[in-house]
Amino acid sequence: MSKTGLYSIIFFLILFVAIFTSIEVTFSNSDNISTTSNHVIVVNINGEISYGVSELVKEAIEEAEEVNGIVVLVLDTPGGLLDATIEIITSIRNSEVPVIGYVYPPGKGAWSAGTLILLATHIAAMAPGTLIGSLQPVYYNPATGEVVPTNESKIINLVLEYTTVLAKDRGRNVTAARAFVIENLNLAAEKALKYHVIEFIASSLQDLLEKINGYKVRLDNGREVLINTDNPIIEHYSGSIRVRLVAFLSDPVINGLLGTLGVLVLIFSILSGNYVAIPLAIGLVLLSLLGAGYNANYISLALMLIGALALGVEVVTPGFGVLGFSGILLIALGIALMPFYKPGWIISPEYQKMLFWTGISTGLVLGSIMGFILYKVIQAKRKPPTLKLDLLGVEGKAIDPLGPGKIGFVLVMGEYWRAKSDEEIKPGERVIVVGKEGTILIVKKKS
Repeated sequence: MSKTGLYSIIFFLILFVAIFTSIEVTFSNSDNISTTSNHVIVVNINGEISYGVSELVKEAIEEAEEVNGIVVLVLDTPGGLLDATIEIITSIRNSEVPVIGYVYPPGKGAWSAGTLILLATHIAAMAPGTLIGSLQPVYYNPATGEVVPTNESKIINLVLEYTTVLAKDRGRNVTAARAFVIENLNLAAEKALKYHVIEFIASSLQDLLEKINGYKVRLDNGREVLINTDNPIIEHYSGSIRVRLVAFLSDPVINGLLGTLGVLVLIFSILSGNYVAIPLAIGLVLLSLLGAGYNANYISLALMLIGALALGVEVVTPGFGVLGFSGILLIALGIALMPFYKPGWIISPEYQKMLFWTGISTGLVLGSIMGFILYKVIQAKRKPPTLKLDLLGVEGKAIDPLGPGKIGFVLVMGEYWRAKSDEEIKPGERVIVVGKEGTILIVKKKS
């Protein structure tokens, strides 16, 4: 065989291998499916849906994204705020990991906003004996507890379209989803599975994890993910200090009390001219705004700024009092509301951690010092005046006439004291301290 023929054969072999390799790469890239780790972040949503719950879900998803795990939302809720619900759904749709909704335990349900959240999850599951539905929007009065269904087309149509879109995007029964809103349809677990509203019925969390193992879901970013729950590492996530504080302050009763108290203190401070309580009043009003959906990050910064100003004024004014305590309290609350360890901050997590503990430590130290000083001041004010032993035998001058049954003032060591004597003493005469009874000096005329 000639060299030309040999080179031709080698060339065609190389070309064949190259084409075959490219085909293999193309095929392997076309099936772009990733597998999750076996980390499972479990979030229990009990009670009403509030802004605290939306913060909790957001944090849990970020926690799961860090370990490439999955999130399981265990739902047991009568519903809640529509705005907070939409925030939760937005977090689910932007998630880089699968989010599973699970209505549990048996005998409970996920109504109204809970149903909307369940429809938004990538996998929906229910325990036997649970219910979903009743998605018609209502007005809720936190003061009286009164619930009034709304028939405003603007709100009804919004929720109806939102529900329809979620059902379509997740491949679920659109007719049933719309009936949740229009007819207040309720479904038990068996019917929800039959009508393709949910994907699984599971008797327990362990049963659910076994059933979804190997299940493939498509995220909203188009990426397909294979769920892995072999030997799952389960973490029951309850949220950071920030989440717990927001959840507490979002309670309608707490929220209303803080707002009312803040406004009353502010009005009283302005009308009485006692301005030291104004920072505390403004802080209470800011905290009440969390329940109205205001951004916790901005409120955090505002609290720390007002607290720093209050401490600055306290430094240049004599004594320790309301301003100092208000400043420390507001700064501590501001630090607690900061979104630590979360993306979007320019400073590193290590520096955030150092800042957090520095702030907490500083607040505790300053608070302890100011508390001790205030305790001593109050103790000194409550303590009755005492006669120093070195006043015995000290010479003074009578200011008022003294004598049996007469109590007047004497001047001793530059201070005015109440005094009495067994002998007649005229104003201006010199006296000597010979004793005391309580806060009254006993004197006699100087010989």
